[in-house]
Amino acid sequence: MPEVSVEVLEKDANHVKLLVRNVPIHVVNAVRRAALELVPSMAVDFLVFRTNTSVLHDEMIAHRVGLIPLTSEEAIRKYKSPETCSQPGMEESTECYAILTLEAESGEDEIKVVYSDQLRPLTDPEVKPVSDKIPIVKLGPNQRIIFDAYARLGRGKEHIKWSPATISTVTYVPTVTIDWDKCTQCGVCADYCPAGALKMEDGKLKVYEDRCTLCRQCVKVCDYDAITLGHKEGEYFLTVESSGALKPETIVSEAVKELIKKLDTLLSRIDSINEAEEVV
Repeated sequence: MPEVSVEVLEKDANHVKLLVRNVPIHVVNAVRRAALELVPSMAVDFLVFRTNTSVLHDEMIAHRVGLIPLTSEEAIRKYKSPETCSQPGMEESTECYAILTLEAESGEDEIKVVYSDQLRPLTDPEVKPVSDKIPIVKLGPNQRIIFDAYARLGRGKEHIKWSPATISTVTYVPTVTIDWDKCTQCGVCADYCPAGALKMEDGKLKVYEDRCTLCRQCVKVCDYDAITLGHKEGEYFLTVESSGALKPETIVSEAVKELIKKLDTLLSRIDSINEAEEVV
């Protein structure tokens, strides 16, 4: 069996692109889905309002605050699981919840926008908004808002606000084959290629397969049937973009761990069934 390999093609603070070889596509796709649905991250679960004289109802502000991504790199190892913390009686447990607080007030003749930088950690300095410039509410003159926000771990399958990944995709590794006996080097395909996979350089057609998105525009406009698109067997691109809650490489590794947990659970259930049959 060919050896599994993973190559990092692109990586920065918010996204990673991997080339995965010799892994079945359904396994790679399972990692993609786990990145969106199973990897836990912190988000605000509920708010306790002390004052709100703004034009927005408490529920609307709570919805907005819940969608603010929170840093979770340390929290996923520190706090209890989402399943434990969603049980009754755990609403204020320090093992489940990090508390943030916000207090803002406008002047007599002032209209003030309250941003996420005013949502400050109260119990855990490592759980805070990823960005300081997310608007929460606009206060009119002499308006005030004060609340405490309780954040816990959750998963994207429960609500999208707990998904640490904004984008998670699996795509084929493309191949672009030119029949040079048919190609007239007219350059029409290059003009229509939106990704720059085909370019005219010094009067000759150049192919950059790594840029191809398999959109097939080049095939449609070529009058000479000189271009054939395909994909490499057993090779796929896995791309994950992060909301900032977790590092993109952390999302991928945690997604794999979550899948292993599910397989271990399945295996233990099957073993228990086999043991029961042996007893009978």
